[in-house]
Amino acid sequence: MKTYVARIARRVAPRTVRNLEALSDLTADHGEGPLRFVAYERELQDLRREVDALRRDSRRVAELYDVVFEQARRDAAERGVAPTPDREVTDRAVAALEERLESEKGRGTATQEPGA
Repeated sequence: MKTYVARIARRVAPRTVRNLEALSDLTADHGEGPLRFVAYERELQDLRREVDALRRDSRRVAELYDVVFEQARRDAAERGVAPTPDREVTDRAVAALEERLESEKGRGTATQEPGA
C-alpha cells in the first residue's frame, strides 16, 4: 500500500515528492533536518532586528552630532569667534593628506613579503 501511494504521489506531484525526499535525506544525514533550518531562520530574524537597532542608534548619534556642532557654530557666531573658512587652505590640507596617504600606502605594499 505504501509503494502504491508513493507511485501515485510521484505522478501527481513529482516536485513535492523530490522536496520531501531531500528533506528526509537532510534529516537522516544531520539528525536535525528542518529544525536546523527553523533555528537558522530565527537566528537570522534576531540578527536583522539587531542590525535595525544598530542603524537606529547610528542615526541618533549622527543627529546628536549635528545638533552639537550646530549649537557650537551658533555659539561661536554669537561670540564673534566663528572661524571663516578658507578654501585654499582647506584644499592644500586635503592634498597634503592625500599625498601622505598615498606615500604610506606605497610603503606598506613595498615592505610586505610576497605571499604574506
